[in-house]
Amino acid sequence: MKWIIILGVIGVGAGIWWSRSRGSGEEGAETYYDVEKVEIKDIRITVESTGEVEPRNRLDVKPPIAGRLEELMVDEGEKVTKGQILGWISSTERATLLDAALATSQEEYDYWEDLYKPSPLISPLDGTIIARNFEPGQSIASSDSVVVIADDLIIVANLDETDIGQIEADQKVVVALEAYPDNEFPCVVEKIAYDATTVSSVTMYEVDVRASRKLPPFARSGMTANLEFIVEEKEGVLTLPVSAILQKSVKGSGGFGEDRPDFASMTEDQRKAFMVERMKERGLSDAEIKERMANFGQGGRRPGGAPGGQNTNQGAARRSAGGSSVESYVLVASNNPDEPEKKTIKVGVSDGSYTEILEGLEEGDEVLIKQVSLGSKKSGGGSLFSPTMGRGPR
Repeated sequence: MKWIIILGVIGVGAGIWWSRSRGSGEEGAETYYDVEKVEIKDIRITVESTGEVEPRNRLDVKPPIAGRLEELMVDEGEKVTKGQILGWISSTERATLLDAALATSQEEYDYWEDLYKPSPLISPLDGTIIARNFEPGQSIASSDSVVVIADDLIIVANLDETDIGQIEADQKVVVALEAYPDNEFPCVVEKIAYDATTVSSVTMYEVDVRASRKLPPFARSGMTANLEFIVEEKEGVLTLPVSAILQKSVKGSGGFGEDRPDFASMTEDQRKAFMVERMKERGLSDAEIKERMANFGQGGRRPGGAPGGQNTNQGAARRSAGGSSVESYVLVASNNPDEPEKKTIKVGVSDGSYTEILEGLEEGDEVLIKQVSLGSKKSGGGSLFSPTMGRGPR
């Protein structure tokens, strides 16, 4: 008898859990509007990359003969000019002779030192000493680099093959060293490589960038830099957020073409909300909407359309081939607060966050952005023995 009562209690509990789990899901969608104003802003379209500060010409200064470094008159950070004597080197024979003379007497040493002159180490170009590898008294070979000279410092960036087509000589670049992010300085593109390098299976091209005036004094060879290549720049233009601008096909479109937003600028939640609203307008039941939205963005078929992962531009291309054209518009307030008015506009460039407004709106005009709340999920699902069972929504 006791086991019958226990089984009955478990059966009742399982029935309650099953009914609650069936009732869980999305509540009805609620539509509301955010207000945005047309503002004057600067729009800058850029290609971003990282690079490294490097000398344009890095030269290892090697001795003309093997022997002993008698004197080195420059140190790291010093500026040198072409033809300047950097140090003096005794050949192996001279060094041996002077050592033997010094062992005899100082007079003997002075005689041979004056008679047998050392060889000079000469700078081959103007630049800065960036490395001093030997000290006086050390023996050196003709293959040793006594000092390293660098001329002007430049920034060498690596750009992907998909971006290199937007880069050209003398193009403006804004650079900030990673160690000093608040100190930006203007630069220009000096040289674009024609030969590619492969980095992690990605085809990259080197781009040399030089400072428009002079690199900041804290710049050093080897520092990491962040670069913004300016593709297009407009100052003081009328702008709106990209989410406020919708598009529609003027003729010959089907499906969502009559009220198609800029999906590229929308988040996944915004796209999902838009699809739910559209399916409601088409008369689909809540059950059908729930079933179609279950596979949204998971590689299945998207609601009412093509399999997920396919290029949706194919549909746009077909509509364009059919003679339709895309028109941009915004929503503005009307006498009916639930039915905003559509106002056609003409748009220009966009930086991904804001779009230039060419015609149709003035500064200070207010536009509406449709938002759809999908509601919250009930918490009735879960295990029969979960501590939250039967408590209802939190």
